[in-house]
Amino acid sequence: MTLIEQYIKNKIVTSSSDVIKFCVEELHLQESAARKRIQRLPAHIFKYKGICSNKQSILYHKDNWMVDGYTNTLISVLKQHAKQHYIIIKALEIHSGYIPINKLASYSISPIGLVKGHKSFISIIKDLKKMHLIDDDGDNYILLSEEINEKRSKAQNLIHNITIEHFNNWARNIGLISYNATKYNAACNNYQFGMVAPSYIKSLMGYSNSGKIVPGFVIADILVGVPLDENAILFFIEKMKNIIALHSSPKCLPFFITDSHDSDIYSKLKNDGIIIGNVDELFGVQYSETIKGILNLMENAGAILKTNPQKYLDLLNNIEKLAIGKTNNLKGDLFEMTVGYYHGQLCQSLEIGKKVFYEQDQREIDVFALYQNRVVVAECKGYNTKLSLDVIDKWLSDKIPVIRKWLLSQESLNGREVCFELWCTGGFDDDALKKLENASSKTKRYKIQYYSYQDMTQLAKNNNVKHFQKLLKTYYYSE
Repeated sequence: MTLIEQYIKNKIVTSSSDVIKFCVEELHLQESAARKRIQRLPAHIFKYKGICSNKQSILYHKDNWMVDGYTNTLISVLKQHAKQHYIIIKALEIHSGYIPINKLASYSISPIGLVKGHKSFISIIKDLKKMHLIDDDGDNYILLSEEINEKRSKAQNLIHNITIEHFNNWARNIGLISYNATKYNAACNNYQFGMVAPSYIKSLMGYSNSGKIVPGFVIADILVGVPLDENAILFFIEKMKNIIALHSSPKCLPFFITDSHDSDIYSKLKNDGIIIGNVDELFGVQYSETIKGILNLMENAGAILKTNPQKYLDLLNNIEKLAIGKTNNLKGDLFEMTVGYYHGQLCQSLEIGKKVFYEQDQREIDVFALYQNRVVVAECKGYNTKLSLDVIDKWLSDKIPVIRKWLLSQESLNGREVCFELWCTGGFDDDALKKLENASSKTKRYKIQYYSYQDMTQLAKNNNVKHFQKLLKTYYYSE
């Protein structure tokens, strides 16, 4: 093994520029000679090309593929030499390793359209998949370099959706943006932002060659409920620099929405001409505390609902006080917590959003409640509309069989009665109800039960779960 090959192997992953530096400083070669040596490296030195800036390559010995330290070292090389790629990795880290496919481009510096001299977002994603750093499950991008926290990620996604909707209402109410023209996770000048809205403020407006008014845009990205550092906000700063470099682009007013009070973060954003939308100052301290409460509840729902259910009641009360825009939908998003509250008053142990695996199949259980002699698997739909037959068919034929196989494989659950429950505040249409009635009467090996709003209120009375009926009436009743 040559000294250069040994250097590459010792580094686990390195860049061609670092190899050249080693050759010049340690082997006393001319730079041109070092480059030729790199070109003639044997086949067991693998290369990633077209990733780094300045036409560099990423190099590693084949024996180092996926050894301990490989992935972290590769990410370090990207951080130093491939900013577009590293920023996407950083975005996934910030979002607990898991982010909806339609959102990730908002946290990148790569265009989603054609911009001369810039590699597209989709190309960067392909590179990262080729390097086995990320993957997707059809709905979300997943970071492969660390264990993901899906519950936290979903909570972050929810509070981001709520908060940016509130920001839209704020901007609309002060006349900063057009009333009903906002788009979320949308393009502005070929780059994606969490929110894009046209503005007819005179300082932002322009005119076409024909004299037609051309609006400017209010654009915003959001990071709340997460610790921030300079690398975390780099995506927004670099994205704005790229847009400014497009001299023909419409004028934009950029907002970065955050709950951070870090002075270094503030200074960095302000120095780059970015407006900071702090949620405390925009919506008040109670708002900030409420979204933190939502994050905490969704991460630790089972334990909170079982041991301290009053926290959930208090949180719902605070949400009701803040109910504008997206917040009105939040009660539907949290309906599984309400069902969890009911079971938590009666069962021995409780889990919310439990993932189960059987062979190659994965399913999620909204509410998993263990009683002394039975297991309850509850599917929760906080909808105002009736469930259709298609939804029922999928639940009966796709979800229940996999979960039941998993239950049968758990020795600790042997001997307990199994009950699959479907809760929907909007009820069921006629075909769906008929299918449920038929399945419930014919199934003998486990129970199938289903509850509309009226059934839920009766259930609360029968089992003397005092606050549950009030929760239903206050937050889920619709005439």
